[in-house]
Amino acid sequence: MRLKNAFRNSFFSILSQIVLIIVGFFSQRVMNLRMGEELVGMNGVFSNVIAILSVSELGISTAVVYHLYKALAEKDEGEIAALMNLYRKAYYIFAVAITALGIAVLPVVHYFLKENSFTLGYIRIVFFLWLARTVLSYLLSYRRSILIADQKEYIVSIVTLTANVLNYLSVIIILELIQNYILVLLINIFVEAVLNIWISCYVNRTYPFLKKMYKKPLPKQTISKIAGDIKNIFVMRFAAKILLSTDNLIISGFINVATVGLYSNYCLITNSVVNVLVALSNAIQPSVGNMFIEGDNEKNYRVLRQLTFLFFLLAVFAAVSLFSLITPFVTDLWLGEKYRLDMFIIMWLVMNCFIQILGMPLSIMMGVTGLFQKERNLSAIAAVANLVVSLTLVKFFGVSGVLAGTFVSYVIQLLFRIRVFFYKYLKMDCKKYTMDLTQYCVLSVLEITGIYFITANIYQQNILSFFGVAFLCVLLPNLFNSLIYLKSWRFKSILSLIKNIK
Repeated sequence: MRLKNAFRNSFFSILSQIVLIIVGFFSQRVMNLRMGEELVGMNGVFSNVIAILSVSELGISTAVVYHLYKALAEKDEGEIAALMNLYRKAYYIFAVAITALGIAVLPVVHYFLKENSFTLGYIRIVFFLWLARTVLSYLLSYRRSILIADQKEYIVSIVTLTANVLNYLSVIIILELIQNYILVLLINIFVEAVLNIWISCYVNRTYPFLKKMYKKPLPKQTISKIAGDIKNIFVMRFAAKILLSTDNLIISGFINVATVGLYSNYCLITNSVVNVLVALSNAIQPSVGNMFIEGDNEKNYRVLRQLTFLFFLLAVFAAVSLFSLITPFVTDLWLGEKYRLDMFIIMWLVMNCFIQILGMPLSIMMGVTGLFQKERNLSAIAAVANLVVSLTLVKFFGVSGVLAGTFVSYVIQLLFRIRVFFYKYLKMDCKKYTMDLTQYCVLSVLEITGIYFITANIYQQNILSFFGVAFLCVLLPNLFNSLIYLKSWRFKSILSLIKNIK
């Protein structure tokens, strides 16, 4: 059943991301060509500002979902209802907190946008609509968590896909016809509200006991445990927001908002790749969390190595494809030559993408084992390292310096998680796992470099040549890794998993 749920969740999550990537590229193209890179840059900056404000959510979603795993496995309706009641009340409070923070930032939000041509009133209206969209999601979407914890994330994926496709279509149609971005944001708010209401109704029908136990309280002992988890997750979430949401702000503040627009185009591609893999990891996580209840550390270690090998295969394939194809795609097929970024920026973007994907299995493990206090310390260290390195290097190396800071923070996260998970949870030595990762990184550098030199010499700046290079990017890394690991138990386990899914 775990395999069936994991596969179903993974299938719909990945399908959702692939469709969104395709529609998203058309949407981003229209925004660039009809409204200009400044609007794209403002969009990127505001999404980062809102993400930082949303840290007031405190991470209760992570804590509640963690406790829901056990309650759902034991079919304890009373505890499930009590957890969801706590979740609902907390999210209403967070909606008020984010509104207050957003209104406080509103008078000074234009200072985040260096060298822009927008009027002050327009900037504030756009930011206010971004804020309203976020607040409304807190009021309506908290019920999604029970579906995710109950291994039914595919339902959330379908609804999210529907909302995002409608939102992207509104961008394409309205900006093509009348170039009114404010109307686009109003339609986005309406679409997301309707679909979040539908999810609430679906959850009420699927879990009728939630309505019957609408006011059921949690025991004080459980509240105390969740409060302790939230304290740790708050620091973790805040640090993670600083890590993920400051690149655009630093680029906008130290360079200009138009550069954020150019950078955002490339980020759309790399983030689309990462989001597909995040969707896969999120779909797998509830099944892993359900398995970890058994407490078999040998089995848990074996699953970690299997997952890491799978994500290595995906990471090197993604990195090879991005390094060889991202610039030809942007300049020759999608936007045009004036949207080109420097090769060093591409290198850092690909390295960040690779290290993020390779670290996802450990991130899954940390999320299902409740090591929130350790993750808190890690997140704080990584965020500080990112800010220090980025702010130091941006003056000398521009965007490349900012991305170097992000890379340093990802490496710190990966090394810290290895140590914590192995020594604090598994109580095992991590040498073999560290050797796995070292081997994967060395192989990846060789494959990325070698395949880039092959493809760069045959690419002819036309669509047929592009697809020829794309074919090589699919074939070569997978062929090399299949030959290298053909007799490995990890490779055989992946083949066995595919057979089981079939």
